[in-house]
Amino acid sequence: MRKNNFLLLAVLFLFADILPKEMNAQISVGNLRCEHLLNPLGIDETKPLLSWELQSEERGKRQTACQVLVATDPSELEKDNGNVWNSAKLTRRQNSRVVYAGKPLVSTKLYYWKVRVWDEKNIVSDWSEVQSWSMGLLQEQDWKAEWIGQPAVAPVTGQDKYVIPPSPLLRKEFEVSGNIRRATLYATALGVYEIYLNGKKAGDQFLAPEWTDYAKRVQYQTYDVTRLINNKKNVIGATLADGWYAGSLWSHFYRGRYGLNRRLKAQLLIEYSDGKTAVVCTDGTWEILNDGPIREASLFDGEIFDDRYNPRGWMEPGFDTRCWQDAVVDNTVSVHLNAQKNEPIKVVKELKPVGIIEVKREKYDPLRYIIDMGQNMAGWIRINLPENPGKKIVLRYGEMLTEDSMLYTKNLRNAKARDIFIPAKENTVFYEPRFTYHGFRYVEITGLTGPPDLSQITGVVIASSSPVAGELETSSKDINQLWKNIYWTQLGNLHSVPTDCPQRDERAGWMGDAQVFAQTAMFNMDMQAFYNKWFTDIRDEQVDGRFPNYAPYITETLRYYDAPGWADAGVIIPWKAYLNYGNEQILEDNFDAMRRFVDFVHEKNPSLIRVNEVGQNYGDWLNGNSIKDTDFPKTGGAIPKDVFSTAYFAYSTALLAKTCKVLKKEKEFKYYDALARDIRTAFIKSFINSDGVVKGNTQAGYAMALEFDLVPRELKEKAVKLMVDAVKTYDYRISTGIHTTERLMHQLSVNGHSDIAYRLLESHRFPSWMYSIDQGATTIWERWDGFVKGRGFQDFDMNSFNHYAIGSVGEWLYKHILGIQPDEQSPGYRHFTLRPTPGGTLTRARGAYHSAVGKIEISWEERAGGFIYQVEIPVNSTATLILPTQKEIREGGVPVQQAKGIKMQNKKDGNTTLLLQSGKYQITY
Repeated sequence: MRKNNFLLLAVLFLFADILPKEMNAQISVGNLRCEHLLNPLGIDETKPLLSWELQSEERGKRQTACQVLVATDPSELEKDNGNVWNSAKLTRRQNSRVVYAGKPLVSTKLYYWKVRVWDEKNIVSDWSEVQSWSMGLLQEQDWKAEWIGQPAVAPVTGQDKYVIPPSPLLRKEFEVSGNIRRATLYATALGVYEIYLNGKKAGDQFLAPEWTDYAKRVQYQTYDVTRLINNKKNVIGATLADGWYAGSLWSHFYRGRYGLNRRLKAQLLIEYSDGKTAVVCTDGTWEILNDGPIREASLFDGEIFDDRYNPRGWMEPGFDTRCWQDAVVDNTVSVHLNAQKNEPIKVVKELKPVGIIEVKREKYDPLRYIIDMGQNMAGWIRINLPENPGKKIVLRYGEMLTEDSMLYTKNLRNAKARDIFIPAKENTVFYEPRFTYHGFRYVEITGLTGPPDLSQITGVVIASSSPVAGELETSSKDINQLWKNIYWTQLGNLHSVPTDCPQRDERAGWMGDAQVFAQTAMFNMDMQAFYNKWFTDIRDEQVDGRFPNYAPYITETLRYYDAPGWADAGVIIPWKAYLNYGNEQILEDNFDAMRRFVDFVHEKNPSLIRVNEVGQNYGDWLNGNSIKDTDFPKTGGAIPKDVFSTAYFAYSTALLAKTCKVLKKEKEFKYYDALARDIRTAFIKSFINSDGVVKGNTQAGYAMALEFDLVPRELKEKAVKLMVDAVKTYDYRISTGIHTTERLMHQLSVNGHSDIAYRLLESHRFPSWMYSIDQGATTIWERWDGFVKGRGFQDFDMNSFNHYAIGSVGEWLYKHILGIQPDEQSPGYRHFTLRPTPGGTLTRARGAYHSAVGKIEISWEERAGGFIYQVEIPVNSTATLILPTQKEIREGGVPVQQAKGIKMQNKKDGNTTLLLQSGKYQITY
């Protein structure tokens, strides 16, 4: 018997390569993430979340178990030895949110990991490729570095509160002695900084350490600089600038909101091959040049760079520093440091100009050229000129041109939005700013001797480098342009916080705009790490339960707090993030803040009608009533504020109750669920009559009431009809503001009126999305009437042309054109609904969404006599597909009932509902 078993094993071994594939799991593991990031450096989470994605060519594949190995060296993983953590076989279906549970993680250490999974047949996959993460400085005592910089800024008399000196240069020379195994740099600043080793920049991010409430916390960054270290003599250098810390915020009223003394803190850890270590820290031995080439650097005003003050060679060993001073050590700084949680701000795109205009001038005016980048964007331009004009070059930025082709800058308010380069004696000019950014499509250049060649100019787009998650393309060039405009607007307002605009002197993290745009944002990009950081900013600013209207907070008083729809974002966006990413930790982190907010609103409004606001009540901002000097109706667009506010109170409380249920807080669930039902009852009693009329009889009012489930079932049909009538009253034009525009579109579609939604979407009449595109828009406008042909620009004091709020219609594009709809009962797209709704002029559409479980790909096309629908469902997920037909449906040439991976659920109400397992499908009818 033993002899027969041995022979069988020998045969299996010899013929392993030709055995049927079913003997091996047909799943591969990839896209490993730690704390939602790829190979992050310097995290400070001691029990990080680990996740991965699965791929397979087979249908119906899913994970049933997994094993994670974590080691201190890749060689250990080659031996399948997890010397830090071997999870063993974990029975776990989810391929995300595995919490590290190994040995305690140690400051500065680098860890390597890999994963394998078992499928539904209990067959194990191959191991994934090895990925890594490193730990930051976990304890305060791990920091040996000191805060250093210039002497403290002193108040002066006059209009300016303070005189800020030019950006300083800091440097220190050091030597290494031995073979370096690894060199890691930890750095941060009060202000913004760049840091270099031997003249080469560490990392590729800009505007680090990014924006936080510096009184509460400052982020630090970690860099692998092993390749930047020389064998013997080295120089570490840095530049500091104002940034958000010391620079102007909001109309220049709040310069130095957090402080005025720019400071650097940096610590270089050198690990030698023999096990020894050395540390180079910021301290009093560093040298500083207070009179550097960056004479001014402001996020709003731009950068002034005088190359005559640039000390050539200052980042090289042996540089003559006799004119430098000792850096000042500042022992007064006391602030909490945490590792950066989000993807850093980086260059995400580069563009070339599409045109140039020579500006008409008077006899003695300088030559002026306006460069058209062809795209409204956030960043700056880089110039690379073959000659030195011998005088200063001024770059002025703007989003629009006036009717006589002059740069329009009035809507920038007090932001100067200009960069100035003063050349030295070099024969050529190469310049781009580093400590500012602008919102612009057009750039006016003065100081040249003649028109530049367009090849000498590059548009540099910077944004938080969150991965792109979505794509959309249809048979309509206008809808395609709308989707591009939405994407570019998000890109233009993603700089550590979700700002309202990138061009004027505001650029705040307004929470109302971010709230209505949140689902669109998550369809377009992977926002999990970004939100992880920003939710911390929001919690940092909560006071007595009140949420701010924007975060980080800017003004010195509590004036901008508690606005309905803005403050409610502290509840709504975490809930939506949970739905999209399936990560309960999001709700855990935000639960206390969510509860305190709802309790605060309840305390101020015991009648359950939300009318007592400590802060502002903006209502449904920029609704149709705000449109000026046109034939559009001046009344009837604004939802009454008590209706608006109470609807949000009910919605936030209902979401808090759901959060309690997810977190298994039964006592709290019963309390807040009852409170939400009581608010709903009060809303119905106060604002909805027996005919289904919602107080105000506005498009917005019906959309909100229906969206937030505040309409009694017996009145829903009447309310939907009244909503449609309200659209007809405006001659099929939108009168909604930023909070209700997408909600109107969604409620029209889910209640059987997609034809009207498409009519609104594709309308070129004013006001509409397509009207702005017809005026040349390449981003979403703040106002429906930002510019009206024949009338001109809206009021300059609030007229951004890169403002994403009414771009929230992107959510509708994904949910109804592509049909991708998350399932609240199965968050993180473990199961989701697909319900494409062809309509309007569309004959085809294709797109994708890279969800938490993997990429969902969709295309559909109407052809003569038929409809073709193709979809790919990621491994470890299922989808309910609802098609608008009850005719025979085929998949891969066979009746759908016979197709592998598909289950017919029902045919009713003109629809066919199918349950799809993971895999690729081509469905026709």
